[in-house]
Amino acid sequence: MDEARMGIVSPFPSSRSPLILVLLLLFTRAPCPVSPAPLSSALAADWQANFTVSVPDPLGGRATQGLAAGVRLTAQDGFDNAWDAMAMGGATLSAYFYHPDYAAEKRYLVRDFRADGYPKQWDIYVASGQNGQLVTMGWSLPHASPGSCLGMTLTLTDLTAGTPVDLTQPSYVYTNSAAAPRRFTLTATQTAQSPPPVPLNLYSPRTGTTSLLLAWSGVADPPVAGYHLYRKAPGAADFARLTASPLSSARYLDGNLVPGGYAYFVTAVTAAGCESSPSNALSVTIGQ
Repeated sequence: MDEARMGIVSPFPSSRSPLILVLLLLFTRAPCPVSPAPLSSALAADWQANFTVSVPDPLGGRATQGLAAGVRLTAQDGFDNAWDAMAMGGATLSAYFYHPDYAAEKRYLVRDFRADGYPKQWDIYVASGQNGQLVTMGWSLPHASPGSCLGMTLTLTDLTAGTPVDLTQPSYVYTNSAAAPRRFTLTATQTAQSPPPVPLNLYSPRTGTTSLLLAWSGVADPPVAGYHLYRKAPGAADFARLTASPLSSARYLDGNLVPGGYAYFVTAVTAAGCESSPSNALSVTIGQ
């Protein structure tokens, strides 16, 4: 790789105002060396991870640059104008994705989105003339969506230090050396889990005029994080999930109901969001 171009002087046109990318996604667990948490298959096909890199600016404050990596169904592994963006930087700070197989003018990117398919790897370089100063790398990673047992994990490795970066933490700090850029790899791999057993015997032990109690046989082996309950209200075309987070007990009181026919089913869910198949469906009439 072009080591001669990666010292104090950036390979890009000099600038005192480094590129700033706004990071919009929220933090999620995808750690290394802590056990990685899978992201849903929907995100595995279409997702984005954002990183910020900052260092003290000799003019005052901090110089900041942003990086964005991910996968898009409409992208390609080569340079793609629809998704990728060229890097701009200066001697104070240059953070970029490096691609030795790209044409010379397209080796340095701040946005790099690849085609669907795994594993994927991004080479990240951080160069700065601020010798001995602390560099901070933060991130904003995609949320895991429940409902799927096929997903993707993200790991980040500091190749210069030879250590993994724990993405469960909000940031990573190291001491900069102006003699050579800091090198990282971001790796996305696909994962699969076995779904938990299906909850059994969904029934209603008590029905009122505007509410009803639901109960079912819980899953004990293997242990699950809880249960999600789904309901189809009168006039609705499909089921909608009632539970924002998994229920810890195998019962649920559904209230403020209007007269009419309701249908329910329940699922078991693991801590990583892997969800079972639906239980038996229960139909109940309220107010008649």
